[in-house]
Parts: sequence; structure tokens; C-alpha cells
Amino acid sequence: IGNQLPPTMPKPGEAQPTAASSSGTGMGRAGMENGLDVEAEPGRFSTALYRAVYTGWGEFVKCLCCPLFACQIGPIAVVEQGFVGVLIRFGVFQTLLDPGMYVFNPATQEVRKVCMKMQVFEIPRQAAITRDNLSVQVDAVTFVTVVDPVLAIFHVDDYNHAVKTLAASTLLRVIGEHDLQDIFHDRSKINESLTRIMQEKTSGWGVKVASVEIRDITMPDSMQRAMAAIAEANREAQAKVIVAEGQRKAASIFAEAADVMDKHPISLQLQWFETLRQIAAEKNSTVIVPDSVVGPLSAGLSSRARGSD
Repeated sequence: IGNQLPPTMPKPGEAQPTAASSSGTGMGRAGMENGLDVEAEPGRFSTALYRAVYTGWGEFVKCLCCPLFACQIGPIAVVEQGFVGVLIRFGVFQTLLDPGMYVFNPATQEVRKVCMKMQVFEIPRQAAITRDNLSVQVDAVTFVTVVDPVLAIFHVDDYNHAVKTLAASTLLRVIGEHDLQDIFHDRSKINESLTRIMQEKTSGWGVKVASVEIRDITMPDSMQRAMAAIAEANREAQAKVIVAEGQRKAASIFAEAADVMDKHPISLQLQWFETLRQIAAEKNSTVIVPDSVVGPLSAGLSSRARGSD
């Protein structure tokens, strides 16, 4: 691989500058010495010599391992689909490797694989305090994609651990800025706030945070019982208000009915007979009606009949 690599480094975001160009000590590129491409330092012939020895030894090992390459044994690197290989030579970034199989110099080169697929990081359960001083436990999940493998390797020690730690601390801070009721009602807005903060913090890490979602919110048993008691009391109060409102409307209707019955006494007798009919239909029994009730009704009906004649 080393004979086909570009001699210079791309810019940040595409690659990292070499140690020779960024140290500021006057180190430069030397030409081909003894058939090998080395980075010679002025007055440091021993450095070039050691690099040449390591390069030659690595090439010798590659030749010895040629019969074993068919079994994928030796200084070979297989970059799977969905990954990108980062080739490092003498600790300095050289190039990116697309998916495939590569043979490298084991003495001078190293291949690191970076996953370019969507990765899911679970944030462990965290104990947090809300703005109204209530204790809750929350956990979340973060969706992350590596967009620049060079930045992800050389600008962050361990981007997996860094993203998880940042997400946990951001979750605690955002939960502390909201009341418990807001956390339950405005969970989508809180998720958007978490995602925006994570994207701003990780802009220079070579990763893109797609989303941060709160997965579960757990409260202590005592708090759950207290909230259940509050909800039950609210429902009982609403039920009493509804009953009182119904009674008020019923009283108005009864008052109007009483006025009508006062003007027409026979209607009261008819209502009484209707009640007797319903009792007889349900109980299947004989009801004896006193003459004091039937008499006024029959007299009233007779007087009305004579008046009509």
C-alpha cells in the first residue's frame, strides 16, 4: 500500500497534516534514498536509517507471509462494506481505504477500521432532579453516524465514549431545566433540544448526531402514589361538580313541573297512575287504589264531559 499512497496530507476534514509539516521545526520531505521514500530530518540521519530498517523488515515479513495470504493470515486488512480503513504510517495519517482487502507493512503501517453505518448508543439510566425538585430516573438512546473518519480518530480519543458521556451530561442538564409535568407533556420538544445541543457540541468530532430520544422516565413508588392520590382527588372533585350541576338542572325542571301541576291538578293524578302502572309491570303484583284518589279524578272527568256536551 505504501508505494501507492500520496506523499502529502489533505486538509483537515479530509485528512490530517503530517507531523513534518505541522511541527514547525523545519522538517521537510526528502527524496528517494536507497530506493525507499523516507522523511529525513536535517542532521538526523539515524532517524532515516531506522525508518529504512523498519520498512525493509516489514517488506521482508510481507514476502514471508505471501503463501499464507490465501488463509487471510499475515499483514493483511479486510475492510468490510459499511466501514472505512484509515491507513497510518509511522503514526501519521496517510490515506483512507475503501472496502476491500489490503496488504500493509506491519512494521511501519497500521490500519484502523471506522464504522460508517448508523450507530445506536444507549445512555444508561441517570438519576436527575427536575426544576420542581422532584427525583426521577431517565434513560435515552442516541443515533450517531460518522461522517469524517479522520476527525473521529485523530480529534477524539474515543468518540464512542465521548458521545455517550456528552449525551448523559446533556440529558441531566435538560431534565433539570423542566418541570416533571413538562417532561411528560413536551417530550418531543425536549428530544429536539437534546438533539440540537448534541449536534452543536459534536460538530468538530467528525460525527453527526441524528437524534436523541428519551426512552423511559421512572419515578419512586412514593411519588407515584402521591401523584395517583392527586389525580383521584381531582376526579372526585370533578364528579361532585357534575352531580351538583345535574341536581341544579333537575331542580329547575321539577319547579316548572310543579307550576304546571298546580294549575292542572288532574295531571298529578295521571302521573300517580303512571307510576302505579310501572310498579305493576315490574313487580307483577296487584295494587289497590283508595277511593280518595280515584274519586276526584272521576269527578273531574265527568264534569269535563258534561261541559263538552
